[in-house]
Amino acid sequence: MSIFRRWALRRTRHPHTSSLCRRYSNAATEIAPQSRWNIRNVSTLTPSLLTPADYIDLSGKARAAVHFPTSETHDFFPYTSAGNIPFPKHSRGFLYYQSDAHAGPLEGSIRFRLTPDNSPASFPRGQDLRAPSGFPWQILLPQVACRDHYTFIGAQLVHEKLITLDQLSRCRAVFASRARMAPQHTVFRLDSPFYVNFAKHLTVTVVGDQLHDVNLGYLFWVREYSQKYFPWTGSAIARFERSTLREHAQRRAVSMRIVEILTPVTPTRDLQSARSRIIRPEEGQLFTVCPNGPLDPWAYEIDSNPTKTADALRVLWDNSSTP
Repeated sequence: MSIFRRWALRRTRHPHTSSLCRRYSNAATEIAPQSRWNIRNVSTLTPSLLTPADYIDLSGKARAAVHFPTSETHDFFPYTSAGNIPFPKHSRGFLYYQSDAHAGPLEGSIRFRLTPDNSPASFPRGQDLRAPSGFPWQILLPQVACRDHYTFIGAQLVHEKLITLDQLSRCRAVFASRARMAPQHTVFRLDSPFYVNFAKHLTVTVVGDQLHDVNLGYLFWVREYSQKYFPWTGSAIARFERSTLREHAQRRAVSMRIVEILTPVTPTRDLQSARSRIIRPEEGQLFTVCPNGPLDPWAYEIDSNPTKTADALRVLWDNSSTP
């Protein structure tokens, strides 16, 4: 018997997901026949080995039934962790494992590539399915390793030599104490994307030999007349990166770039003084503040600050391959 136990995944329309899915809705595509339980047969999670038969339709299902060659029976995976939101309409494409050349040993994820037809040649032209927040939908490798109901995915990944048993063991060791994992707030190195809501506190989890929480709750709020509030609302995908400011030429400092605006950024109050304290976040630009003087991108020096945040950002810096 396989060392993996088979478990059914339990618990598991949004503008971000629906717009991407709708783009591929009119493709004249033949999908491999499914059983009366709509079990989707997937032969591989390796993008280069995909065949037309691996093209599946997840539309309208809160949990999708999937059968891998390594599975004794079909298993399920959800669109959301709560399991109460169905996959968007026109969620058609290929399930696959994503891990880039610079990924660390605990870094990788299952994703779903939306494509216009069932030809594997369309894979590079497709786009990954989005979660309701607008962040890419994914199941992280640590989730695969630590959640019994994802065991069937781990078995297939090991079978295809996309990961090793040692990687699964290391994930379990690092994440053993973590009851919940949020893919959109988990980062492995500089340039790892994460989700931000400009009207909420920001906390991200940094993955190293152990877990570090970066609590930047203060970043998006201002204090005026003894009152604390968030001057902007909206959401985005952001990333940390090395600061290139002149004053950091000989020092290590981390800044934050707004990669993609997901929902429009709008002021919460008609108070110009507060909004000038935090400049309107703009797509493609560094997050910029002017707390007590000139306008400057926000930056955090990681060697001169004896804080937990500095410890976590040093892990990201050291995990990054760029010198």
